Amino acid sequence: MKKQNKTIKRAVALLLLLCTLIGSLTCFSACTLGAPKVDKIYDRVVELIEAAQELNTVFYGAGLPVYAQDSEYAELNHLYFNFEHTGYQIVSDFAKFKSVDEIKAAAEKVFSTAYLEDVLYNNAFVGYAIEDGAGGSVMAEPRYYDDGSWIYRLKNDTDYLTGGIRIYDYSTMKIVAPSNGKACTLSISSYLPSDPSFLLTDTIRIVKQEDGLWYLDSFTG
Repeated sequence: MKKQNKTIKRAVALLLLLCTLIGSLTCFSACTLGAPKVDKIYDRVVELIEAAQELNTVFYGAGLPVYAQDSEYAELNHLYFNFEHTGYQIVSDFAKFKSVDEIKAAAEKVFSTAYLEDVLYNNAFVGYAIEDGAGGSVMAEPRYYDDGSWIYRLKNDTDYLTGGIRIYDYSTMKIVAPSNGKACTLSISSYLPSDPSFLLTDTIRIVKQEDGLWYLDSFTG
C-alpha cells in the first residue's frame, strides 16, 4: 500500500511539473504573439542604438561643449559680460547642435514620443522636482536653456556616463517576453571599452509608432 501511495505521489508530482512547463510555454508564446523575428528588426535596432550613443552624451553624459567662463576666448569676446543666466555656460559654436530644436529634431528620429516627453525632455529642457529630504521638493534646473540667440548648458551638471559608452554585441540580440507586433523587449549583451571581458545583458524596449517605424522606448548606455 505504501509503495502504491509513493507511486501515486510521484505521478501527481510529474503531472504538476508537466502542467507548469506547459503553462510557462503557453505564457511565453502569448507574451510574444505577433512579435517580429530578429532578422526583420535587426538593422533598425542597430541603427537606433548607434544613433542613440551620440544623443546619450548630450542628455546623460558630458553634454554639449561650452565656452568656459575663465577661457581666453570668452574674455576676449566678452561672452559672460553682464551675464544673466546664472549657473549656465554658453554652448560652443563648434557643438553639433546649435539649438534645443536641433537636439529635438535628432532625438525624434531615434526615441519614441512617450520616452521623449516623459523622460528626456523633462530632464533636459523643462526641469523636474526632487525631494528635499524634509517632506518637500525643489525644482531641478533643466540641462539646457535656449533664449533664441544662444543655447546654454547647466554648469554643474552630472555626467552619468563617466565609465564610457557601452559597446553592444548585436549578435546576441534576442526578442524576449513581453513582446508583440507593436512593442518588443530585446535582450542584448554589452560591455565598456575599459573592460571588454565584463559582459552585461541589457534589456531594451522598442515600440512601433504611427509611421510604421520602430523607436527606442528605454535607455541604452
